[in-house]
Amino acid sequence: MQYRYVSYVFARYFKPWFICSLILCSFITGLDVAAENFLSRWDQTLFDRIYDAPPRQQPTWTVMERISDFGDYRAVMGASALLMAYGNDAHRETGKLLFSAYMSAGVITYGMKRLVGRKRPLDTTLGNPSLPSGHASIVFSAATILGYRYPKLRIPLYIGAGLVSFSRVYLGRHYTSDVVVGAAIGTATGILVWHNRVTLLKWEF
Repeated sequence: MQYRYVSYVFARYFKPWFICSLILCSFITGLDVAAENFLSRWDQTLFDRIYDAPPRQQPTWTVMERISDFGDYRAVMGASALLMAYGNDAHRETGKLLFSAYMSAGVITYGMKRLVGRKRPLDTTLGNPSLPSGHASIVFSAATILGYRYPKLRIPLYIGAGLVSFSRVYLGRHYTSDVVVGAAIGTATGILVWHNRVTLLKWEF
């Protein structure tokens, strides 16, 4: 029964969005950043204006590194685990939803990274692919769930998620389009998880 429900949700809500996102990612990746076209110039120009080259001893660089850490998968996974293990019933539910959104965003992001295969701005070879940004997708999925759970904190949560995403460009880890696509993935998965929370919360994990 649960499998049939998950299949229905995927086909009804997620599959069309996933296909459109994949097409967008493929289109962006197919553009050589040195090519003469609007999107590649826009992406490279924004990166050049935002990225702050080392020395890394600068206070702003250090602050941005700390902000970037909030989008690390270990931060969200740890928060989810703590809420599920030690919180009250409401906190455990929040932890489950955070974990579900994090896992969904993570799987989609990892899959798209491998399918698209875009180099990071400062890399000469393809190492860990750039598009979409994992930090952006994870932190926006968490901000979406927590924003639904605590509506009064929604704006600060999204501002925080935006700062994490900005830090990824500032530190030279991503192009602007990487974090925009990542933010869209995180927000979409967070919305999907929240609107299917009644079924998800019935599962024991």
